[in-house]
Amino acid sequence: MTAPAPRTAAAPVLAMRGIRKEYPGVVALDRVDLDVLPNEILGLVGENGAGKSTLMKVMIGLVQPDAGTLTLRGQEVTLSDPLHAAEHGIGMVFQEGCLIPNLSILENLFLSHELRFRRAGLLSRRAMREEARRVLAQLRLDVNVDTPVEEVGPATRQMVEIARLLWLSTLYRQRNPILILDEPTTVLNDEERATLFAGLQRLKQEASVVFISHRLQEIVETADRIVILKDGRHVAELSSAEAQPARIEELMVGHTFAADRYREHEQNVPGPQAVLEVRDLHRKNAFEPLSFALHQGEIVSLVGLVGSGKESVCRCINGLERADGGQVLLGGHPVSPGSPSEAVRRGIGHVPVDRRSDGLALAMSVADNVNLLVLERLRVAGFIAPRLESRNARKWIDGCRIKTPSPRVLCSTLSGGNQQKTVIAKWLSSRVRVLVLDHPTRGVDVGAKDEIYRILRGLARDGVSMLIMCDTLEEDIGLGNRMLIMKDGKLVREVDCAPDRKPTPREIIQYIV
Repeated sequence: MTAPAPRTAAAPVLAMRGIRKEYPGVVALDRVDLDVLPNEILGLVGENGAGKSTLMKVMIGLVQPDAGTLTLRGQEVTLSDPLHAAEHGIGMVFQEGCLIPNLSILENLFLSHELRFRRAGLLSRRAMREEARRVLAQLRLDVNVDTPVEEVGPATRQMVEIARLLWLSTLYRQRNPILILDEPTTVLNDEERATLFAGLQRLKQEASVVFISHRLQEIVETADRIVILKDGRHVAELSSAEAQPARIEELMVGHTFAADRYREHEQNVPGPQAVLEVRDLHRKNAFEPLSFALHQGEIVSLVGLVGSGKESVCRCINGLERADGGQVLLGGHPVSPGSPSEAVRRGIGHVPVDRRSDGLALAMSVADNVNLLVLERLRVAGFIAPRLESRNARKWIDGCRIKTPSPRVLCSTLSGGNQQKTVIAKWLSSRVRVLVLDHPTRGVDVGAKDEIYRILRGLARDGVSMLIMCDTLEEDIGLGNRMLIMKDGKLVREVDCAPDRKPTPREIIQYIV
């Protein structure tokens, strides 16, 4: 049964009552109540698939509910689409972003509303610049408005999207607009996060913010109220004073987590055989010559700040970048540099940081994605056999516990955690020997993280070698058998991470900064 909406002193800007949305085989929202109060930051949390995204899509008119009502500023409304929602002062900054990279900040801010800056029949760039500077100044964003969006950092892009939504609310004369931020910190570093959070505290003086994040500590530190969804229902609400990450996790997944968060008791003892060897590999302006090896069933964490060179090392191993010198050897045999196709053929897999753009074919089904690399194995008499396709897809969907109503459901409809498990299932299906994982748990909830940790431990037991770059030092330490630390393009230290002598983040940070 849905938790009742709490009584509050202030009338809500938006009251959602009894919202229900059902898809074939799935009840996405089951009679959900939600209030958004004036001038607050409302934290919205839940596992992937809990209903957060569907509820927000209802709030912006992108999805129409099967039942329930929306009351906005005291008036019941039906929002037909996102433009209609924007006219009522509700907008959303999606996790993937909605700006056009090759247009300037100025052009993105006023896209589709340029005619408002027409003077004597001509478009006045001067008037647009003046208005853009005024809007950005409200968020204390000091940037050249003629700069293409692709040339600014993720934090600036986030603030430009927020500024656009605020401007649209002013344009349509809506008081106390509602801004929805979906995983806004996923691609931000610590400094950029601090900038964003400072901006949000200023923003709530004139707007209400719905803040969705899987980083529970930042939700606790930022939100005034926290609403927890589970299985399409509103199960709990906490004030910032009573919220703790462990308590939120318990409400989200229905049970407490053990202290052994990273399944360290399942850590595999690597075999003596070196499966992957990197010898004197180097790339100009990225990283200096370095050498290391991955042993059978070993998980090695590659650690360093952004710009340390670790990302480029991984891309050279995968063939996505061409090294200037050195070798990558798999099973003692050189892998051709700069050839992603050969890396895949040889058994080197890659779980990218951006699963939606680089890891999946979103317009294809879950089954098609799982089978994508093994189509030759599924042929009978020269044709792909549907029976073998279905059997292989089912095997890995079940093995990775991908929650989907059917193997034929499009990947674009899955939650973030299930999309990530689909990427991993694709590589498992291909009998990968080495797997490079770039932030494997980014943007997934605590329950999905535990599932991914289970999969990684199982891979190690099966002899797959892994090179990982994680979101946090705790995750790097908890998952890895060893840690390789990079700084300023150099491999500066190797640290043993055996279960009985795991280092602390404090001990590691001194080598990174």
